[in-house]
Amino acid sequence: MSAEAGPLRFVRGDFQDLEEYVPVKPLDVLAREIGVPAGQLVKLDANENLYGVIPEVREAIASAPLHIYPDPGQGALREAIAEYAGVTPGQVVAGAGADDLIDVIIRLAGPGTIVTATPTFGMYGFLAKIAGARVVESPRGANFEPGLAAIERAVDGGARVVFLASPNNPTGNLLSRAEVERLCRMDALVVIDEAYIEFSGDSAAPLLDEHSNLVILRTFSKWAGLAGLRVGYSLSHPDLARLMMGIKQPYNVSVAADAAARAALEHRAQIFETVRCIVAERERMAGLVGALGWMTPLPSCANFVLFEVKGRSAAGVAASLRRRGVLVRYYDRPDLQNYIRISAGRPEDTDRLLAALRAVEAE
Repeated sequence: MSAEAGPLRFVRGDFQDLEEYVPVKPLDVLAREIGVPAGQLVKLDANENLYGVIPEVREAIASAPLHIYPDPGQGALREAIAEYAGVTPGQVVAGAGADDLIDVIIRLAGPGTIVTATPTFGMYGFLAKIAGARVVESPRGANFEPGLAAIERAVDGGARVVFLASPNNPTGNLLSRAEVERLCRMDALVVIDEAYIEFSGDSAAPLLDEHSNLVILRTFSKWAGLAGLRVGYSLSHPDLARLMMGIKQPYNVSVAADAAARAALEHRAQIFETVRCIVAERERMAGLVGALGWMTPLPSCANFVLFEVKGRSAAGVAASLRRRGVLVRYYDRPDLQNYIRISAGRPEDTDRLLAALRAVEAE
């Protein structure tokens, strides 16, 4: 049967050439590929909280009524998030991770064009293309700072939604308050992704009352260790939140994720002890790896560090670490050709990383 007569004739033509988003693989798959038991892998490639979930969150999940559909209005969860974020429940929308809400925002705005500042999180462009939008990639500067003038030109040229991460993934740098305010003066919906904000503490949330076109995204995946349950949220003007609630999937946050997120917020003081440990380990890792002399750490406000690799192939270093059971993130793209992103884990993870890097160095 020819392609013209087959099922692909019912599919949007541009989907056949869509560049797929490349996620990290699960541990069991990687263990089989590398030939190392899963328990011996050092997973520093996905910015997860390797301290795991606290017992109180596990107990909340175990006692959740899994046979009942979730609350489509997210009442208790929105109240808990609002108390934590310092907003009203009517400004909160929860989703199956922040990715879900990126999709909701794009569907809500229906933009012909969006603009991002690259390199950055790939889901902004990926989900925009799925929605049929054009993606303008504004290159970051020499220190990976966003080019605001270029973003302004893109908005003047018709871009209706601007996506910027703060701290940015994979570079780790924050937007300043002045930069966010300048963005919000543009005639566009401005989405600031604060997935890593708990590791820096410098949020744009206080600007929500001044700028009705500002949307903030956050997640429980990083600080609270709930990456596997998929729960995130947005903060915005109540009018935007109301419409987002109206078009989201009704049961987009599972009963287990809802219970876990509320328990994490209730016991956040305990979880923030591990957050402080991760921040301390980020600095320790940056110093120890930087001391090798051929990997230079960039300043980071997240739970990872981007390293510039000098005198060696970054792709080769990542592959050599992988053979030794140490997983880091390499991006095969021109603006990150000589860089490796490494998540901050526990002290023992950093120690394994250092030992593997010294073995690579000796090759």
